[in-house]
Order: sequence, then C-alpha cells, then structure tokens
Amino acid sequence: MKSRKNGNRYPLLLYRRVMSRLWVSTLILGLLLLVIWGWGWFYTTPLLEDGENIWLAVAGLVSLAFALFALFGRSMAYVQPNRDHLRLVTPFLRLNVSYRRLRNSHPAEFTQLFPPNEASWAQRNLLSPFYGRTTVVVELTDYPMNPRLMRFFLAPQMFSPRSKGLVMLVPDWMAFSTEIDSFRGAWMQSQKGAPRPVTFPRKP
Repeated sequence: MKSRKNGNRYPLLLYRRVMSRLWVSTLILGLLLLVIWGWGWFYTTPLLEDGENIWLAVAGLVSLAFALFALFGRSMAYVQPNRDHLRLVTPFLRLNVSYRRLRNSHPAEFTQLFPPNEASWAQRNLLSPFYGRTTVVVELTDYPMNPRLMRFFLAPQMFSPRSKGLVMLVPDWMAFSTEIDSFRGAWMQSQKGAPRPVTFPRKP
C-alpha cells in the first residue's frame, strides 16, 4: 500500500481568533464611517464638507471589504504535514518548511509558553480561550524565510518564546503531532536509503 503524500489540514486556532476579532472591529469601523458619510443625505447640517465626504465613503467601503475578507479568510489558515515538508498556509502567507529544518516537535502547555501574568490586558483577552490547552511546538534549525517578515503576517504567539520555532495551536494536537512524527520518520528513512551524489576529485 502506498504511503500518503499529504496529511490532514489542521486549522490554526490562534490565527482564526485574531481574524475573528479583526473582522468585527473593521465591520464596525466601516459602518460608522458610512453613517457619518450619509449623514448629509438625511440631515440639513452635514458633519463634514463635501470635499471630505468622498474620502470618508471610500474609507468605509475599504473597511467593509477588509471585514468580509477577514470573515472568510479566518477559515483559510491551516498547517499540514506532507511527505517531505510541513506546509503553513494563511490568506497572506504560504510556507513550506522542509523537514531538514525541523529539529524536533513536542507538546507544550500554552499557559506555560505565554503566562497570563506576563501578558497585557489586551493579550489576555485575546488568548484567554487557549489557556490550559496543549499546543505543539515545532523547533527549527532556521526559519524558511526572514522571521521579521513572518512576524508581519503571523501573531507573535505563533513563535516559540524559548527556542527558534513555531507554536501550532490546532484542534487535535495529538493527531497533528502523530502525523508530523510519522511523515518526518518516513522522510528520514528515505534519506538514509537515498543514493549519495557522486563526486570526482578536482584536477591539480
């Protein structure tokens, strides 16, 4: 029986939480801007001059568009073990992390990684559903791209605070951890049996 090339797709819960909060706030902002823009249509005294109304309407429509994108984009983020790499996908970022970069993976308590007493009020409010849950830390020898650029697209709590690696908060951490070990183990076995490239001595 042939081995699977792709594993299951595991939703990134923290990313979904961030996008869920973001779409609500941008929706409220967009509606508020459009209400202010439409004030002059129903009342004789406009809140803004005519030249500013058009930019207010544009800003409101952009906010609503981003709110819709965040609403549907929150379900697009996932992590997936594959035959020779770990795939991380978000609406704005797609990464293939080769198993050559993967040092190890292990479960960890999310509360121990990010203690509530060291977080701000806003951070605790964001992370409160995940305190007490188990996550999977994927330790790396190096990031697949510039970590500063990665932090622009990913939440800070998706990076391990104790080592170079990523924190994968998924619904079923045991199944995810088992799949990583299985796919990585099969890849390592294939590398042991792979023929080494032939090298020739340089001419003097």
